[in-house]
Amino acid sequence: MDLPQSRIFQPIPRSQERDLIFADAARSVSDVYVKFSESQTLLAKFLKWIPPFKIKISYPEGPRPLIKKIISIQFNSRGEKYFAQAYTQDSGSQFFLVIEGPIYKVQRRQSFRLKLPASYPMNVQLFEMNGHKMKENVQLLDISEGGCSLSVPLYLASSMGAYIGLNIKIGSKPLFIQFGHVKYLKVDKNNVRFGIKFDQNKELNSDLFNLTRDLYVELFSKWARRR
Repeated sequence: MDLPQSRIFQPIPRSQERDLIFADAARSVSDVYVKFSESQTLLAKFLKWIPPFKIKISYPEGPRPLIKKIISIQFNSRGEKYFAQAYTQDSGSQFFLVIEGPIYKVQRRQSFRLKLPASYPMNVQLFEMNGHKMKENVQLLDISEGGCSLSVPLYLASSMGAYIGLNIKIGSKPLFIQFGHVKYLKVDKNNVRFGIKFDQNKELNSDLFNLTRDLYVELFSKWARRR
């Protein structure tokens, strides 16, 4: 995933604005996702903002490796999504994040759909359309918590408005099922581009939220390492 930082992450330097965002997240006891390793992102809660650098959080849910390096975190505040690089302090009874640098706000207009390169490992199958069973492998072009874009065969060019079911497997993330409607399509000489709006099923969308969260964390982590 090679998107320019300026298109997806808006830096917010050490400032009153940054402090207010942290204070609000602590007041709201917001979720914070801590990426301890490539395969381990754990959930915790904001508990207290201790200016200028420290955040007290609940103990992350799950076993944690011993960390002595900077790691990535993600949290929400007032409906906005933020990322940061942090050090951890684990006293055995309390857990802190130390954030000395800026935080990064996800710019909604530029990043509503997270674009995936064709080389990114994924397997997406269209298994149902308007109640009819299928087994059509398709290419996932981008994804968000609300929908996705697909590249599909030309014979599906008349499928505007169709109700579809998808099996989605991206990288090492768990396989999950998602349903939605074809909201737009665009035909070229080789294929058809579907714009899909997902059903707002909370049970299914919890998996989708976890997937998009992990992809954003991965993208931010890779970008942060290149800085």
